[in-house]
Parts: sequence; structure tokens; C-alpha cells
Amino acid sequence: MTGTVTPPAPTDAWFGAHLVASADEVPSRLALVATDRSWTYAELDLAIRRTVARLDKFGVRRGDRVVMQGAARPEALVTLFAVTRMGAVLVPVHPQLTAGELAVVCAETAPRAVVADERFLSGRPADGSGRCFRLTWDDLHPGDEGSAPAAEGLDTEAPAGSDVAVIAFTSGTSGHPKGVALTHDNLRWSMVNGLDRLPVGPDDVALVATPLAHVAVLGGLPQYTWARRGTVVLAPRFDPDLFIDLVRDHRITCAFAVPAMAALLTRHPRFAGGDLDTLRWILSGGAPAQTATRDLLHERGIGVVDSYGLTESGAGVTYSALGTADGPAAVAGCPVPHVELLVVDEAGGPTPAGAPGEIWVRGPSVASSYWTADGPRPATDPAGWFHTGDRGRIDAQGRLEVVGRVKDTVITGGENVDPAEVENALISLPGVVEVAVAGAPDAVWGEVVTAFVVAEGDGPSLEDIRAHLDGRLARHKWPRRLSVVPALPRGATGKLQRQRLATLLDD
Repeated sequence: MTGTVTPPAPTDAWFGAHLVASADEVPSRLALVATDRSWTYAELDLAIRRTVARLDKFGVRRGDRVVMQGAARPEALVTLFAVTRMGAVLVPVHPQLTAGELAVVCAETAPRAVVADERFLSGRPADGSGRCFRLTWDDLHPGDEGSAPAAEGLDTEAPAGSDVAVIAFTSGTSGHPKGVALTHDNLRWSMVNGLDRLPVGPDDVALVATPLAHVAVLGGLPQYTWARRGTVVLAPRFDPDLFIDLVRDHRITCAFAVPAMAALLTRHPRFAGGDLDTLRWILSGGAPAQTATRDLLHERGIGVVDSYGLTESGAGVTYSALGTADGPAAVAGCPVPHVELLVVDEAGGPTPAGAPGEIWVRGPSVASSYWTADGPRPATDPAGWFHTGDRGRIDAQGRLEVVGRVKDTVITGGENVDPAEVENALISLPGVVEVAVAGAPDAVWGEVVTAFVVAEGDGPSLEDIRAHLDGRLARHKWPRRLSVVPALPRGATGKLQRQRLATLLDD
């Protein structure tokens, strides 16, 4: 892609206004590529307007909730923008959600419709009340675009900024998923923040290879790219070979990847070849990229932008500077301009410089409530602070260093151990692909530090791990137990689910 158009950060209050502006101003620029098909900005906008008309025909109205299978397919992206454009509320869910999990989402949101493929809908009966109906992708996108009506003449007044646009369910690391009510304003301010920190321009081609239920898609890199009139390439799934093929074929310049994806990419036999030469940087979300992965990417000439964000914040609230490879692996960068960030002690007071505590965030991108069947439940305290439950510290450069979860701290023999610190030290051990650390009950120590390792071949022994940590970490932080596992338990967005690690222990 070529061009010099770089518009200012979006000012319209409703989610999707940036696409309308692009369709008006640069209609022929390439907006979206998926599999063997592509859409200009004008074509993408027309597809959205036609889907608005179909949703209206099926009876979806302003304020209705629409549950959507968040599959990585263009129909889902078009549906996302159509639902929110007409003032309805999108409820994206992971494409492999079980019937029981879907029942929880529907019970909380009382949707007007569920949109998915036939396999997803099979065995999931329609709402007995008759209010909720099921739609397949073919119902909304039947392939007759040449004759399909657009939304002209319908009541499509733009939603207000305070209207809820998306209910994004968390991955349930606390045991029960929560529906985060993200307003149009929340998502707009998230975009403003991202555009301030990320080097996205009209010549960029961004690769997205995650499910569309991920907040990094709803409020992240693809939205920033479209706001700058760039091109988004949508992968149907993440696979290292496919990822590399797409970078080569579409001259990808930037991509979003959770740390596990980035780690698999660096270990692929084609990583050192020329097929990745156009890839300038990767945005790491879910957690900062671990040291070994980040170093390999930098050596390959691929920059890493680490970020810290949550579903409740609409996407990133900190971003590291592109091109920096120094500092601890857990450093996630400085706060964005429209977010306040505090690190507090157990009493809720600010911690001294460099001291760890719980991370609190506040700002217009942060959701103020959760959506429940009984009505909205506050997500923030009376002063507007969201208590993340994550532990971090602010370093001398003003950067946030994330050191774990408040409840994840391992207390062994009276000493506190941050799992993330041990994980970052172990990931560079030869043969280790992924690692997670947690506490296991022990009659003597209270808890013992336990390493769960995904390895190449037989993997390291406990003695190998201790030898590797000698000189790197204090002895009380060394694992006393080791479990080599085929995979780490992760939620729908790829986030590690530490509470499930105990189920992997051998008796």
C-alpha cells in the first residue's frame, strides 16, 4: 500500500466512525484481506450497511444484545461493525465456547439473536421464550451482495458515546466470566491512546491471527490501522507456517501476538529466512514477551512493543517504546496519555518508588460497569479506579513492570516469591518452550515453588533448573517441584489460568 493520508485521532463518539470516514475520504484504498478475498474501504462500508439492513429485517433493534461467535472470519468483522453501528450491543464469544458456557452468557445478557456457524449452533436450542433467535453467517451474509439492500432509510441514528457498544466476557480466571460493558466512548478513547503510542501509518499492513472476541481486536491494532487508512489481513487461525506465509504474501509490516504465539514463531525453522523481512514490529499483548523470545525477535530485526491492558480497559493502558530491548522482561512501558495509573499497597496508598503493589487504572477508556442479568454492577471504586488484581512497580523511567497477580504470590517458608520473576529466569533455559510457576501445598513450607514446563524432547530435570537459576535468583525462589506438561492451561484469549495448574501435578 502507498499513500500519505494520516488523519488525526478520531473524534466521533461512536465505534466504527473511523471506517465511515475512511470510506468517504479514501474509498478505493484496500481495507481488509481475508483468505482469497479483499475489500476496499468503500466495499467494507457497503457490506456493513447491508448487514445493518438484514439485522433490522430480522428484528434487531437499538439496545438489543447480539451474541456472536468470535471466529476469525470477515463476516464476523462486518457483523461487529453492523451491530454497533445500529445502536445494538455486540456480545462476542470465543469460537469454541461450550453449550454450558454459552448458556451462562445468554443468561446474563438476554440476547435478541445468536449469530454463528451451523456447528456452533448445533445442540444449542433457541430461547424457549421465542425472543432470541439463531442466525447463521449465511443468513446475514448470503452472498447476493449485488442485489442486497443497504441501510438507507432505516433508523440508523448514530449511538451516543455513553451507550454500551460491546459486552466482552473475561476469560474467567477468577472462576466465573464477567461481562465487561464497554461503551462507544471507552473504545474511542482506547483508540486515541493506541494511536498516540504505536507507529501505525497508512502504508502499514497489520496481521491479526487471534479470535475476534479478543479485546486486542475490538479496541486494538486493527482499529488503529483502519483509523490510519492502512490494511488489515485476517488469518483464519494462528499457525506459524501460515503466519510466515501471510507476512511474505501480503508484505505484513506489523502484527499482534500473545507471548505464546511469538515464542512459537521464533522457534520455527523458517524464522531466520527471508519471508519475514517486511515485518517491522510485533505488539505483544496478554503479557510482556519473555526475555528469550524478545531477544530473538530483536536479533532478527523485528521490534517488540510490550503492552499492559485488560478487557476492562478496552485494550492497552501502557506501551513500551519500539526498539528498546533493555530492562526486565516484565516491563510493559509507560502509561498512555489518557489513563492514570497507580501502584498501591494493601491499604490503598501509593507505594514508594520501585516498590511493588496492586495496579489501579482510571480513565475514559476504562469500563465503569459489568453487565449482569440483575443490572449493571460497578467495575470501579467510587473514585473511578479499577483495581486490576495485578501486581507491579514503577521503575525510575516511569515504566510499569508487571510482576504477577496479587493472589498468585507464592509464600514459601515465610518468603514471598513472584511467579513471573521465576518464569522470566527459566524461559532462557535450553529446551524450555513455555513455563508457568505456582505454589503447591506443603506441610513444612506452607507452599513450595513449582515449575510447570512445556519442553522440547524430554525437557530439563529439576537439577537442570536449579543449576540454571544458580546466580540468577535467590535460593528460596528456586522450584522444589517440576512438572513437564504437554501444554499450559489458557483461557479463551490465551491468558494463563494459574488456578488450573494444580490439576497438572502428579500425585
